[in-house]
Amino acid sequence: MINFIRTNILILTLAMASVIGLVGCSKKVNYTPPSSISKASVSKLSMEKQIAFNFITASKSDVKVLDTLLNESFISRDQNWNGNKENFIEKRNADLSFDAIKPIRIIQDDSLVAVHSRMFGDTLRFRWDIMRIKGLEIQEHWSNVQDSIGVNPDGHSEIDGPTIPSQLEKTDANRALIARFMDQCMIREDGGASKFFNFGLYIQHNRDVGDGLSGLLWAMLRMKREGHTIKFKHNYRVMAEGNFVLSATEGYVGDEKTTFFDFFRIEENKIVEHWDIIAPVKNFIYFKETN
Repeated sequence: MINFIRTNILILTLAMASVIGLVGCSKKVNYTPPSSISKASVSKLSMEKQIAFNFITASKSDVKVLDTLLNESFISRDQNWNGNKENFIEKRNADLSFDAIKPIRIIQDDSLVAVHSRMFGDTLRFRWDIMRIKGLEIQEHWSNVQDSIGVNPDGHSEIDGPTIPSQLEKTDANRALIARFMDQCMIREDGGASKFFNFGLYIQHNRDVGDGLSGLLWAMLRMKREGHTIKFKHNYRVMAEGNFVLSATEGYVGDEKTTFFDFFRIEENKIVEHWDIIAPVKNFIYFKETN
């Protein structure tokens, strides 16, 4: 993950690990492209997940579906479709850049449901949508969207890999793990990031980074050489279902305001897989800039 460890600390850690022989290559994993979630399979999920699925896949020509799903006080934080219920429906259905959205993953954490999808249109995009659902109506909506570039150095796309959460009994522990990681390592940059990972199993879906510790090393060295900086400033959402955890954070890539959606798979209290969507934004939702 190109944006999760302060460069100088990481390079020092990697150098020390190399010297004492701790740097191993993660086992090569080849994924087949995941299938879109079908209407039939969704019918077996919770009502909240069904509502989220119907929201994401709603036809642009059918206003009634969204009108039924959205609470009258609905608000969207989407960068392109932001606004109240009426504004959201109008902006979304008038957006000529996409034709259809097909979900791949759905996770639920109490009233929050998140959907990871392919977005088809003038180009292939991937997106995360988070919805707050109460009383079987969608109250609030956040999202992040990024164009696809194909595959990363180890042949992984931004969306392939496991799609079904497991180890549901570990939901609370895994949520707490990622909340601690984001605060300690990403925002406060206090170090200790290597303790959160199993690099022997670590699979990376970031478009610029390969698997394992070696893939991370090369990415960080390239960032430092090219003068790129990434700063995480405010983590406003961590939600989990079993071994899947999604984090939403505001920050900067260079001087550009950016939203980071980071998705993790956890095994035995360690991060073993990571996906992300990193997109520039016009304005932050929550982080307050100071001079």
